[in-house]
Amino acid sequence: MSKVKDAVPVPAGAAGKGKPEELDPEFMGLMSEIESDLRTDEFRKIWKRYGNLFITFAVLLVGGVTGTVMYRDYEAKQREAAARRYELAVTAQLDGKTDEAFSAFTALAKDGGKAYGMLARFNLASLQVQKNDLDGAIATYKALASDQTVDPAYRDLATLMRVLRGLDREDPKVLEAALTPLTGPNNAFNPSALELTALLAARQGDTARAVKTLAQISADPAAPASMRARAEDLSKLYQAGVVPPPPLPPATVPAPPPSAAAPSAAPPAPSKP
Repeated sequence: MSKVKDAVPVPAGAAGKGKPEELDPEFMGLMSEIESDLRTDEFRKIWKRYGNLFITFAVLLVGGVTGTVMYRDYEAKQREAAARRYELAVTAQLDGKTDEAFSAFTALAKDGGKAYGMLARFNLASLQVQKNDLDGAIATYKALASDQTVDPAYRDLATLMRVLRGLDREDPKVLEAALTPLTGPNNAFNPSALELTALLAARQGDTARAVKTLAQISADPAAPASMRARAEDLSKLYQAGVVPPPPLPPATVPAPPPSAAAPSAAPPAPSKP
């Protein structure tokens, strides 16, 4: 019986309380190899099924990043080239080389990009005025004012210039309608738009409305002092039945917007008429 008892296996953990069961290193090595083989086999299955997708995604990712960098570099070079062309065109205009400047601005208007293309169009309108082509200048300003890709402030400036050039050529009611969005209190050209609106009203014989419109300028503390004083003077003239000539339009075109790479000889921003 004692031999039988000695032959009975001892359950794990029964002998030597508190000692953890020792793991067979050979068994663990075998299990590790099996697990590695399973992982490799699973990876092969996944790669066989989705490998082409992984490769395509990687190519697209690298290509997209590379394309973005190259496009940004291309845009920067294009802006620099447009800035140089604009500077040369302005120099030609200042030197009295009207035809050369006109050709240069016409080309820039087509392929000079958003910022310099817009500035070139303002310059073209200015040159059209010099050539006594007022209808052409008005058409250029109208196109600028209706172009939704142009910054709203420059569209408003184009509207103001269109009205100034069209005072003797277009229906006063049509011009007033074009000025209406600019007469809001938050518009940068509010005083100029109100002054022109008053002039159009006086030209139509509505002196009372002209005086009332000018009173808005006089009462506006944000309006330049010179414009408030002029509004008071014009109001007295309108009340006396005198309709003076319109204010002179600015002689220069607007400066490039902050987002554009400005040329070294960019013209100054115009003063409000």
